[in-house]
Parts: sequence; structure tokens; C-alpha cells
Amino acid sequence: MSICLKDFGVVCALGDSKAAVTAGLLAGSRRGLVLDNELPNADPQYVGRVPDATFDKIVAGLETDTNGKMLTRNDKLGQLAYLQIADTLAPLIAEFGQQRIAVVIGTSTSGIEYGEQALKQKLATGEYPDNYHYKMQEMGTTAQFIADLCQAKGPVYSISTACSSSGKALVSAQALLEADLADVVIAGGVDSLAKLTVNGFKALASTAATQTNPFAADRDGINIGEAAALFVMTKEQGGIQLLGAAETSDAHHLSAPHPEGEGALRAMQGALAEAQLQGSQIDYVNLHGTGTPKNDDMEAKAMFNACGSDVLCGSTKGMTGHTLGAAGALEAGICWLLLHDEYNPAHKVPVNVSDGEVDNSLATINLVNAKANAERTAKNKLQTCMSNSFAFGGNNISLVIGKQS
Repeated sequence: MSICLKDFGVVCALGDSKAAVTAGLLAGSRRGLVLDNELPNADPQYVGRVPDATFDKIVAGLETDTNGKMLTRNDKLGQLAYLQIADTLAPLIAEFGQQRIAVVIGTSTSGIEYGEQALKQKLATGEYPDNYHYKMQEMGTTAQFIADLCQAKGPVYSISTACSSSGKALVSAQALLEADLADVVIAGGVDSLAKLTVNGFKALASTAATQTNPFAADRDGINIGEAAALFVMTKEQGGIQLLGAAETSDAHHLSAPHPEGEGALRAMQGALAEAQLQGSQIDYVNLHGTGTPKNDDMEAKAMFNACGSDVLCGSTKGMTGHTLGAAGALEAGICWLLLHDEYNPAHKVPVNVSDGEVDNSLATINLVNAKANAERTAKNKLQTCMSNSFAFGGNNISLVIGKQS
């Protein structure tokens, strides 16, 4: 059955509210991709950073976790997104009870940045900081923190499959609802900037020298980003729904995608089949679009084979950065925002932001530009979107999201 995506909370490099993120997307803003000198071990890198001032919105009295330990950056991002859905959750918790509320969070970094800082002090002084505890960097920490915020007593856990983590969290939430193990699930992803990821991807020769340029001829890599994106998912009908989802694993290589996009294509086809739609019926596809040579090449092939050359598509990572474990939920959330009449009354879609010319050697796909967007909005309202997330090891997921009357 389709599952209702009842509400959405988001914070990323584009802003800390649904309205701010939508405005940035439709303006093609790159303001959140900033040059960082602190995280890289060597040359500065562009990252998608949430401004420090954003964290001033942390609620008084919630500066620590239930053990009295300082919140990690991951927890803080999660709290900022949670506050945007709290009013929607309150009556649902009252109706169904805390035992019927579940939490599923996708992440790949958790609180590892605090582990990095603690280890640095340990090496310098011989002692860990007083406010540090190993649990701060465990994968399940943010999920439990969010559960504590609303006193959820149903299943609470994390999923960590690299860049597909939070897309898979939505599918896991769907399974909990369909199995009647919960009536409401808070599902999404949270990942924060850390030296581990910024320098790790640099070591893999995967980071861009400038702001990332998805699908451009001169594309050379990604910008690591951070985000929190949380959905309230229920069994209700109507509104914006998760219509279809499919997961595949092509297992072609530890860190490189299948060159022909074999697993990516099967994920897209499976999601379309579950949604009972043809590829040509999708109004917009939010591509994984990392800006690496191999990803964009294989994804263009998969997109062409799944949806043809007419369906509008593009990457939004040129505005948010690649938010790793949060990317699946963030980009599904971008589709949710585009489908929502309050946030996108003109039914526009974001352009594929890039500084370079489109790579004409790629399979022919209809990357969004200003002209194509104007032509689409003159024809019809947005009804259905697809979101792709592809991870290391060929760990793929595609989601179809649409309006249901």
C-alpha cells in the first residue's frame, strides 16, 4: 500500500525551514557551498555547511541528551528538523500512544566528529574531555535522541548503508506501518560534517576542486554536505504519498558504480512498477547526481533507459552538497516540497545547477534548465516525482512520490 508522507522537517546548507529550502532550490542558490579550511588535512575544500548561527535555535533545556552529555552536531541537526514536525506529531501521539510511534534514521557519520575531537585531546593530554562518551558516536545515537524528544516507545533504530541510508529508512518505515508494528513513524536521515568523510573522499580522489558540477563536461567530484531530513509517515490516504520504492545491489565494486547503471536501472524500474507508473509519466526525477565522472555517466544511462529522454531531471547536490547518509531523505524531501502547493504554488522544479557545459557524451536526458522549466510549468501541475540514491557497493534505492486525491 502507499504510505502518507504527512509532514517534513529539514535543515541543510540551503536553510533551516521548508520555505527557506524551497526558495533556495528554485533560485538555484549555491550560497551554502562554502570553502572550508578547518576540516581538510591539506587543501581547502568546498562543503555544504549549515551555518553555526542556525544552531542558536536549539531549544533551551535540550542542550544535552538524556545522559547529560553534550549533544553531537548530528543530534543538533536532528533536533532542528524535529522541531518543524513536532506540532504534527503531538495529536498523533495523543491518538495512538507512545507505544505505536517508531523512529528509523539513516546516517553514516553519526557523532564521529566528536570522537575525532575527543581523540585529539586524548593524544595531547592523556585524557578524554569530561563531556565525551563513546555512545556519542554510535550509529543509533541520533535515532534514540529523536525518540527521546517525543518519548516514542515503538521500534527505534538506525540504518547505515552509506549514501542510500535514509532512502532505505523510508522503506523500512513503510514496512513497519504495513506490518502494523507502528501507526506513526518518524523516518529520515541525519549526517554532519566530519574530518573522516571530508578527507576520506579526498583520499578516494572523489572531491571537486571547486563547487561541484553535476553532469558537466568538466565535472570532477563531490562537495561533502550535512543535513537533517525527517518525515512523519502514517497509514492515511490522500496528500503526498510514497507510491513506490525499490532497492537493488549490483555489487559491482566497493566504491564505483556499475558502468552501465545496471543496479540503478533495476531500482528505478522496480519503484515505477510498484507505483504502477511508466517512466514517461514521472514529472521530475531528482537524480543522485554526485558530480563524479563515473556516477553521472552511469546514471544518465539508467535514467534514459527507465524514463526516456523527455522527462525532466537534475541533481540538487550543486546546491546542498552530498549529504551522504541524509541524502536519500533530503532529496525525497525536496520532491515533497516541490509537490506541496503551499511551498511550490507555481509547480516549478529546480534547475540542474552547474558551472560547466553539459557533457554531450552522456546518454541523452532532459536536464532541467530555465527554458525547460518554463515550458513544463505552462503545461501541467506536478503530480509525481522520483528520487534516486546510490551508495558504495552498488547499494541502490529509488523512490516514487506523488499526490493522491
